[in-house]
Amino acid sequence: MFGIKNKKAKTVNSKSMTLEKVTRHLNKLRLPLSLVFTPVNLASEKKKFLEASTCNPQFKYEIVKNSNNEIIESIKDVGEISDVDPRISDFYVELIRDKIQTHELMTAVGDNKRFTEIAIDKFGMPSYKLFRNACIAIRTHGRSYNLANSEKVKNEEYLGFKEIKDVFEKSFQAFGLDDWKLAKSKKIRSNGVKMGLKKKSVFVDPNIRKRPSDLKKTIVHEIGTHVFRHLNGLETGYHALSKPNVNTYLNIEEGLAMYNEEMMGYLRFSHLRERALLVWLIQIGQTMSFRDLYNALSVALPPKTSFNLVLRVKRGLGDTSKPGIYPRDYAYFRGFRRVRRMMERKPYMYELLYAGKIDFKQTKWVEEGLIKKPKYVPSKEAFRKVFKQIGG
Repeated sequence: MFGIKNKKAKTVNSKSMTLEKVTRHLNKLRLPLSLVFTPVNLASEKKKFLEASTCNPQFKYEIVKNSNNEIIESIKDVGEISDVDPRISDFYVELIRDKIQTHELMTAVGDNKRFTEIAIDKFGMPSYKLFRNACIAIRTHGRSYNLANSEKVKNEEYLGFKEIKDVFEKSFQAFGLDDWKLAKSKKIRSNGVKMGLKKKSVFVDPNIRKRPSDLKKTIVHEIGTHVFRHLNGLETGYHALSKPNVNTYLNIEEGLAMYNEEMMGYLRFSHLRERALLVWLIQIGQTMSFRDLYNALSVALPPKTSFNLVLRVKRGLGDTSKPGIYPRDYAYFRGFRRVRRMMERKPYMYELLYAGKIDFKQTKWVEEGLIKKPKYVPSKEAFRKVFKQIGG
């Protein structure tokens, strides 16, 4: 493949390209990692694994049809976006490198060694300090965080699709998202929720059931973070700022979502623990088999929960009896702690972070007038007004 190792390095024969042209090329790339990294034989391998005591999953994958190689050939030598501010140009050049590496990662699926090398180069690995803080959060039941009362949540009655749809529709109306809708999708994981930003839709499992507090958490997380940052990104005129872009955005995107959950009082210990456990699993699991990692985790968690968490750090691998890791998901806990620290020091940064799917450094673009101030910013009052309609 293209062998991009240093994402910030300029290509040898760099060339200029207009923003419109590079955006057109980037939008043609097909990089559905979540889809590709979900094994096509997941159900059967999970069943065999849980019924046995020694086997390791042998995962198979299917790469979606794409024209990525041809598109990448057209943009791989771009070193400058000719008609934008140099800061925006540098961002897009870095984005091109990141997309090329993402394509390499997708095509390496099933090849443990190559997949792990690219994944670690792209996402990095948890620091010792983060690992230690994750362990502390687990051991102390998150006592230094503002957590919801789990027992109170467990006593709430479940809401079905009809009630959940009503709540989402009222939320859309309250936030001025009149052209958004909730829709059923059989492609969504059990009881799951997924944003369809292009279609202005929230897709849910047709059989979804959620307690009111968990539904509020979902709305805060998905609409109050992902949708708002997406819409503000569109307002900037730079399409890449409205959707997943360079890897650095991920920590802030998911960290801000968790921070919002905590700020609104809907972050439960089970949710915090899951994010902290992902750090723990990634840190210790690179050389361990799926089974050994599962055995270590299942001492504290139920079998299916343990399997699903280990799957998140072993997806993309083929023979999971051999070493390998997918370290992406430590970004949740890392980002959460980074956002919390920043809000303690500079609370004004909260609004700036909503200017698009940007990171801390890019908030300077807002302050300097390079991109617009955000139109959509979460409000406790607006959320509470909506949430009163579902009991609190």
